[in-house]
Amino acid sequence: MNPDPTPATAPGAGDRTVLVGVSGGIAIYKAVELVRRLAKEGFDPLVVETEAARRFVMPLTFAAVAQSAVLDDDTAWQASGGWFQHIEAARQARVMVVAPATANTLAKMAAGIADNLLTATYLAFRGPVIVAPTMNWAMYEHPATQANLAQLAARGVEVLATERGDLACGEEGSGRMAAPEAIVSAVRRAFARRSAGPLAGRRVVVTAGGTRERIDAVRFIGNLSSGKMGRAVADEAYLRGANVLLVTTKEQDAVPYEVKLVESADEMAAAVTQATGSADVLVMTAAVADFKPRTADQGKIERAERASLTLELVPTVDILSAAARPGLVRVGFAAEAGPRLARARAKKAAKGVDLLVFNDILAAGVGIGSDENEITIIADDGETHVPRAAKRVCAAAIADAVERVLEVRA
Repeated sequence: MNPDPTPATAPGAGDRTVLVGVSGGIAIYKAVELVRRLAKEGFDPLVVETEAARRFVMPLTFAAVAQSAVLDDDTAWQASGGWFQHIEAARQARVMVVAPATANTLAKMAAGIADNLLTATYLAFRGPVIVAPTMNWAMYEHPATQANLAQLAARGVEVLATERGDLACGEEGSGRMAAPEAIVSAVRRAFARRSAGPLAGRRVVVTAGGTRERIDAVRFIGNLSSGKMGRAVADEAYLRGANVLLVTTKEQDAVPYEVKLVESADEMAAAVTQATGSADVLVMTAAVADFKPRTADQGKIERAERASLTLELVPTVDILSAAARPGLVRVGFAAEAGPRLARARAKKAAKGVDLLVFNDILAAGVGIGSDENEITIIADDGETHVPRAAKRVCAAAIADAVERVLEVRA
């Protein structure tokens, strides 16, 4: 074992850049939330505003939520680094989104008109393009608009459906821009489809959350696990093109991959056993109870009827060990109460897993339920330490380690 773990390396620059084209529509307020969500989920939004969009929302707003400069027509034709900005932006980004996409901007895109930075960048871009139309229902249903949308779709552009409801003009109909969460899901799909790394096309099973072991009809033995680390790992695997199944005790919103909800250790074990028969990778981030009541009362235990209560606990199944089979990459987690790295190394050896992720639940700011973590990934050929960072950053380091194992086995 390496007594001096090396720091994790960051993903390559531009790997998660999303070009967000913003045109001038009242739904632009949703675009601000879209950019905020993209940044929160680990993407690097690069915003391009049209002149009309700037009349609704100034660039400073987008710059604040994106944590990066905003491109617009005032600087469109200024040379920078030897290339014009529309070429630079097109080369930097991996996925392009136009939201809101007004009738005017959609018409320019369909006709190949490049009279502003946004449309010029669209013509120069060679990755997946997503548009979220928004306009009055009559404009949306006009044959010209429908023909433009059909033309874009025929060229491979993903056209998101508009939502029906009250419109800014006071009328009601179809023309509302898709919700930010729907657009983020489309971005995730686009990244997953274009991934070509070792995880692309692999079946990856991830567990998350804390199990509940029933005492009676209303009480249970459980823990404080939030499931955030497991969700981050599942998201990262999906973005790398994996076919993901998340087995979790927590309800999930806006998930683009398969989710299996379970409650107890036995239910999780059954789901993992079924899924790993055809899986390539198992990542056990779930906090599975070590013990469960031998029997569970089918009704409610009444306090007034007892002077005390004694529970007989029996061990739960060791899901990670039981899942062992040739060809399956297994990743375990060791959540220790203190800096007990040696204990985690021993656990890896005992379980015979490919990777074991150690974290100290008592360390400041990275305890159970936190949005951040600090981990050490223990592999057969050494250790990688990830200092305190967002759980999505830790998930990326775990995915890197899994890909290295897959590459060695290839």
